[in-house]
Amino acid sequence: MNPVPEISGTQSTTRRQSSKFQPEMPHNAALAAGVSTPWDKPIQPIVRPFLTYAEQYQKEEEHRTIANAIKERARVQQLLRKQPSIVRLDVQYKASVLEKEQGTQRAEAFLSKTFVDRILPRVNLVTERYQIQEVEADNALYMARFNRIPDMSREDLELLANDITEFVTQKLQAVADDILPEESDLKRAHVLYMRAAAITKAYRQDAPCWDKLTGRFFDEKQAIAAISRMTLDKWWLGRLRRLAAEWREHLQIAINRVSKKASTYASKTAISEWKEQKCRTKDFIKSMELEDEEGNRVSLIDKYYGSVANPVIRRTEMMVRIRGFENICNELGYVAEFYTLTAPSKYHATTRHGHRNRKWNGSSPADTQQYLSSLWAKIRSKLHRNNLRIFGIRVAEPHHDGTPHWHMLFFMQPDQAEQVRDIIREYALQEDRHELKTAKALKARFHAEKIDPEKGSATGYVAKYISKNIDGYAMDGELDDESQRPMKEAAIAASTWAGRWRIRQFQFVGGAPVTVYRELRRMADHDVAMGLSVEFAAVHDAADNGDWANYINAQGGPFVRRDDLVARLWYETQQETNAHGEDVIRIKGVFSPLVGMDTPILTRLKSWKIVPKLAEAIAEVGVSGAPAPPRSSVNNCTGGVWYGQWQ
Repeated sequence: MNPVPEISGTQSTTRRQSSKFQPEMPHNAALAAGVSTPWDKPIQPIVRPFLTYAEQYQKEEEHRTIANAIKERARVQQLLRKQPSIVRLDVQYKASVLEKEQGTQRAEAFLSKTFVDRILPRVNLVTERYQIQEVEADNALYMARFNRIPDMSREDLELLANDITEFVTQKLQAVADDILPEESDLKRAHVLYMRAAAITKAYRQDAPCWDKLTGRFFDEKQAIAAISRMTLDKWWLGRLRRLAAEWREHLQIAINRVSKKASTYASKTAISEWKEQKCRTKDFIKSMELEDEEGNRVSLIDKYYGSVANPVIRRTEMMVRIRGFENICNELGYVAEFYTLTAPSKYHATTRHGHRNRKWNGSSPADTQQYLSSLWAKIRSKLHRNNLRIFGIRVAEPHHDGTPHWHMLFFMQPDQAEQVRDIIREYALQEDRHELKTAKALKARFHAEKIDPEKGSATGYVAKYISKNIDGYAMDGELDDESQRPMKEAAIAASTWAGRWRIRQFQFVGGAPVTVYRELRRMADHDVAMGLSVEFAAVHDAADNGDWANYINAQGGPFVRRDDLVARLWYETQQETNAHGEDVIRIKGVFSPLVGMDTPILTRLKSWKIVPKLAEAIAEVGVSGAPAPPRSSVNNCTGGVWYGQWQ
């Protein structure tokens, strides 16, 4: 075996260095060996310094969307800022709730879609009915303030009333200066009245005595009294307060805050204000007394509880009257029918499920009541032309959104019932008849029901409607159909609704006047009534006994004309006039036209005035020890302008 030759140190080092150098393999060999080579890496594309057309368009679209969203958000916020606080706060609250529960995008969608497309048009319908657009150039400031009435406080309304009064006075003074001296007083009164009425109408108010004074006869004295009212800040303040209350409530209806989903019949704010007003009124009544000419005093609160202002007495009297009508119906062999009359859908702000009604034309409950009243006037005229006589009661009550509808209980001859029913149905279905395509829609507009005496009395049938709209008496365990709340709560809301919109809830059709009935009950002397006439005594005795049926029969029956009444009211003109120069006419007694109005029976022998309670008056005086002077019944308002200043 051959030995390994030794290698020197220099040769060994050279060999190790040469072993580190590896020659690059050919490309095919590298592929075969699976080795990555520098030229085998992917080539990176050249980066373009500019965007492509597609990228540029996409980027511009993103910027445009953001800019439009910002612009739309600003537009919505600008529209929202222009709205009354009632609308603005409600919308902002709903948007904040949506943002908290579902995110910012959902809240912005509510503002841009629901508010702008659905809520705002309804609010604009209401705003157009109250705001003024065009007034005289020098009254532009008053116009801007007038259009902010929904947000005004009581103090702001007082200032506005004072300013409008001053403006009307200035304009009338300028008109008076232009009237020629040779013009008659009648001509002067006519020119001044028409000018004051024009300004009053520009401020969305009805001019006093407009229908009478613009008819066939112009009464100078009546015109002077009307001018006096239109130049009195107290008169304007009362009108502006009423306008503000109706305007706010109408906006609550527009934003769906008066419905079965929120508050039935009236808004929560209106109900709260109604309760507060009742408390203030009762506190005032408790602090006052009635005083006659001789200084005798009686408690005012006792008189209140004993009058028809007391809901209990009011309800009881109506039940007595309707029961008396039913007794007359049974005596005459008449039949009773119950009708329900509803306005077309365009008068309803919300649907029966509580959603916004797209057909709503912006009508208020007062507008709907006016529609039903005009409809009833046509029906009554048609019944009179066809010699169809009816008597009974009409009850106006609200739907859940405040829209009124009527329930009517009428008594009539059996052979005329079908004619009466057809006439009422004919007029009830005239307007918007195209929407009455189903039996359900027809029944919703007009429904008639015969009263079967075997199933129950007519009085019992209508009793729940009377109780529901007054105090909810004897309905403790029942729930309201609209709100599903206790009847007593529904009665408060219904009373609030009637007071806010000045809607007459109950009206009797036919019969003799109830005022005469109440006045006769003030006199309990049968001999005095008999001394006037036997017929008069029969009327008095029936009223004194609370027998409405006999009272109606003694007066002449359920269809008696006013000129044929046996007993009527007797009025007396007072010596003093009121603050507007008008004669003060008060009820003083009753008389019988059969005997003559020269021999009346006085039922009000004393004149009373409201004064503070004596103990409280002395406490107000303090150490002086003298009682405070009683409040005068004369209107002591100052600052009013009367016709004589322009003569």
